[in-house]
Amino acid sequence: MRALAILLALAVAPWVWPVEPAVVARAFDMAAGPYGPGHRGIDLEAAPGSAVVAPDDGTVRFAGPVAGRPVVSIEHAGGLVSSFEPVEPAVARGDAVRRGERIGTLLPGHVPGATRLHVGARLAGQYVDPLPLLGVERPVLLPMRGGKRTLARGCARARGCAQARGWAVRYASARRSSETCV
Repeated sequence: MRALAILLALAVAPWVWPVEPAVVARAFDMAAGPYGPGHRGIDLEAAPGSAVVAPDDGTVRFAGPVAGRPVVSIEHAGGLVSSFEPVEPAVARGDAVRRGERIGTLLPGHVPGATRLHVGARLAGQYVDPLPLLGVERPVLLPMRGGKRTLARGCARARGCAQARGWAVRYASARRSSETCV
């Protein structure tokens, strides 16, 4: 029930993007098991030195190195925890942060040859996809053949920003699907 209350609250006031402009470079990919391969968050492309902001009000749970990378984690209402790396912290453990407040600076190094912010989210110890928390709906796969819900018709009515639609196309391509939109 607590998880449902959190998700309903987020539906009214989704998180703010931790970097602007927000371009999703890699999507969430849930692992089959606790130690299996996957991507337990999303990667956002951004310029080195970009300000990273808190997506919502909370308390800094951790700010420091993890496996040699600087990480900031924030605990939000209901036990939802967000994490960001590689971020040079501008906050310390126990600090209260407000939605949109600067928590650090994006550093290079998460992905070779690119500067990306890894954004993770956990609820009750389980990783969850951060995109819905940011107000982006999951992609809707459309049929390959014509009909009422083809790509052209479906995307004309799609909600969300153009960037999100671009992400959905890359998401579908990675999964060998021919058409998608958000």
